[in-house]
Amino acid sequence: MARTIQGQSTQELEESLRELEGTVREYVSERPLTAVSAAFALGYILGGGLTPRLTWLALTAAGRMSLLNMMNEVAFTRSSSRRAVTNAGNGQSGRSRPATRSQ
Repeated sequence: MARTIQGQSTQELEESLRELEGTVREYVSERPLTAVSAAFALGYILGGGLTPRLTWLALTAAGRMSLLNMMNEVAFTRSSSRRAVTNAGNGQSGRSRPATRSQ
């Protein structure tokens, strides 16, 4: 990597850094919780960690949030797929129409 950086001009390096900045900004705006979690983990590692009790509390809270998000995702996916299968089996599209009487 050092050889790649030495071989590039200053303008190429600035352009690469701008692209990296844009990518990071886009990622943070699309996934703010993941970005905060990654920043927390990096700060934790660089800072030498917390006391064992605070570490346990932080990991427990993060685990619970992850588990709840996963359960919500599974429940939402299941309910969406069930509705789609039911509507397809009835010959309906996404909206239901009122029944009309023919005489």
